[in-house]
Amino acid sequence: MDHGNVDAGRVTLAVEGWNADNLESSQLFERSMRSLAAQTYRVDQCEVLILLDAEQASADTAWLHAFLPSAQIVPVPGATYYWSKNAALRHATREILVFADSDVAYVPHWLESLLRCYREHPGIVTGNTQFDPGFMSRTLSLCEWAATRSTSGWTDWFYGNNVAAPRDLLLAYGFRDDLGPSGGGSVDLLRLRMRQDGIKFWFCADARGSHNLPPLLSTRLRLAAYQIHFRRAAPGLPWAWLARVPVLAPFLVIFGTLIKAWQRTFRLRKTLPFHGWSLPFYLVSITAIKSVECIGAAACAWFPNWLEKRTGWFRVPDLPARPEPGGEQNPAQAS
Repeated sequence: MDHGNVDAGRVTLAVEGWNADNLESSQLFERSMRSLAAQTYRVDQCEVLILLDAEQASADTAWLHAFLPSAQIVPVPGATYYWSKNAALRHATREILVFADSDVAYVPHWLESLLRCYREHPGIVTGNTQFDPGFMSRTLSLCEWAATRSTSGWTDWFYGNNVAAPRDLLLAYGFRDDLGPSGGGSVDLLRLRMRQDGIKFWFCADARGSHNLPPLLSTRLRLAAYQIHFRRAAPGLPWAWLARVPVLAPFLVIFGTLIKAWQRTFRLRKTLPFHGWSLPFYLVSITAIKSVECIGAAACAWFPNWLEKRTGWFRVPDLPARPEPGGEQNPAQAS
């Protein structure tokens, strides 16, 4: 099936499972693992890493090997989303690193398609992640997965649950892992730095994944709070100064993302139901979602201490000391 594609001996597949206990857990994780085991690409010849929180990794993990027998379980002390990604960078030994998530189910030709796009466009290749079918899922996909487009092509966006890239390139940049358990705006900072360095990203439309559809209200409030939080914590990011203007920050930030979502929806209007005649409905529904986000952003801008005390959204677990760049060997190299 993967004739003419990237040699599997060059590929590390890293599956993030750090938050599996919070995912209604086993069902979603098993769904993701089942989809990876069913890939048309030779996953059994890839290096497969499954990143688990250290406490979770000490429990029974035999069921993971039932899906992917060759997988290595990598315990991550104090795991957060991007601390797990950084652990994958340190443990991977092969040239091409592919990230998958425990709450995303992938179509059978996902990895084959992603790596074929990588062969044709070496560099950062992002797949096509959409939310599971459900209440406002199409609208949420237009709001959230900003790389969405009708065909493959260059994009200015990628995320961490459906991407292939040279390991050395990612290792040179790394992920910021101090912006909360779910990562906050870490990938936004990474994208910005890469774009400033002239790195381009390729969107692979056929590499499709189906992301778990989270609760609408609490998720949008939280995501919007992160938008303000990571701008406070990252003064080099455009709009960072807005986070110091507590009255204007939430409104200007959310208004900016609203305009981008409108633009994306208008660009994809032909793919909407009823041959695009449903466009007004989607514009209104996106506006409603962004209104909810504005409440979360305002809470973070105006009542950050209360929000942190009540939710713990930004509380990062105690982590091991970070190695200096180039100062830590891969386990395989150390042996």
